[in-house]
Amino acid sequence: MKTKLFFATMCAFLLGRGIANAQFGDSKPYPSTTSPHESKDSTRGHIWGFMFGSDYTKTHADSAKRGSTQYSQVPQGANAFSFQRVYLGYDYFFNKQFSVHMVLAHEDLYDGSIGGVNIDQTNSRSFYLKFGNMEWDNIFPGSNLSIGAVVTPSFAFMEEPFWGYRAIERTILDMRGITGSNDVGAKLGGKIWKTNDENGAEKACVGYNIMVGNNSGAKPDNSALSSYTPYKRYYGDLFAKFFNDKIVVDFYGDYHTIQWSPYKQSNTVGRGLIGYKTKNFNISFEYFQEVMKNQAIVAKVNGISQPNDTTNRVQSGFSIEGAATLLRDKNGVQKLGAIFRYDTYNPDANYSADDTYTGSYSNGNSNTENFITVGLDYTPIPQIHIMPNVWYDQFSNRANGVGGSLKSDYDLAYRITFYYLFYK
Repeated sequence: MKTKLFFATMCAFLLGRGIANAQFGDSKPYPSTTSPHESKDSTRGHIWGFMFGSDYTKTHADSAKRGSTQYSQVPQGANAFSFQRVYLGYDYFFNKQFSVHMVLAHEDLYDGSIGGVNIDQTNSRSFYLKFGNMEWDNIFPGSNLSIGAVVTPSFAFMEEPFWGYRAIERTILDMRGITGSNDVGAKLGGKIWKTNDENGAEKACVGYNIMVGNNSGAKPDNSALSSYTPYKRYYGDLFAKFFNDKIVVDFYGDYHTIQWSPYKQSNTVGRGLIGYKTKNFNISFEYFQEVMKNQAIVAKVNGISQPNDTTNRVQSGFSIEGAATLLRDKNGVQKLGAIFRYDTYNPDANYSADDTYTGSYSNGNSNTENFITVGLDYTPIPQIHIMPNVWYDQFSNRANGVGGSLKSDYDLAYRITFYYLFYK
């Protein structure tokens, strides 16, 4: 009861005060949080970086350990300091058109995890190559080409920097594993129309990003790997900004084949985002749907066996993200802000409690989730953020019969998140 009252109080507080200013991304291949402070035509190289992590205490654990989010597998009562991300980047600008970029990253899969690309053979933290690419700016008027390990046009260049709080949590496409932020391939993006005011500042624009990638993320394109797929992933994004860039509308989609035989499986993602920002607040609304063709294998329908029958799995989610400036110093720099986010997630809108499913894609499909995070952002200097926050993920079970007795439960963690930038 106290937890629900706290959430309700924070929501009302945010709505009353508004939401914090955040930077927009554009067709460039890096989130604004990783952009160097030097101008891009400085014809020089430089190193930059940032890191964030948390001191967390998990006060309640879902009894069935459902989910795959940050604290899903952490036991109740766990308390630790952890790193969620460390980036170390290098950029070199040859001239106004050509540049190269590299980012080494350490990223925990979730707090308390062991194994994966971020852990070496001794279970110690390690780095991996997340980005490494060449940029050809203005390859033709208004468009830029990136080749190599690049940021996909999914969430990292628009949605993530708009909210501005990746250090608190991944945005919904990332959090639910719908698509990744990095892939090896070629991306073309830019602005096909824009207009400026009398001072040269942008008033409105329409832009795009298209990409083809290996769909292997940071993993090499090695057919000997069990997770390797020979099918490319095709990405597309169209965005527009209006009223001095205060309103943004963004539509994203991607497609890739999983396998052609025997079930002709494929994934198609669609996502829409609309956001509004002023000097002191931002708020955005997002909805996504992923159609996973023939990836739910139905063993029984209403108790009747259906050998080798398949149906489409359709997962979807809705997210509201916001942040507010509560206090500024005499120079107008934010000193204290507030953060809010609410998600709903359905792993399969086609799920039926009367049917029996088999296969890996059926695991957990009966559980819908509601995610909430609220917090404060104390900024002693612009490069350091200290953010006390609450992390909450609630599960509701739709199953009948076996597993149907397990109903609603939740994961709850209290954290102090720290975020440090290695450049001015």
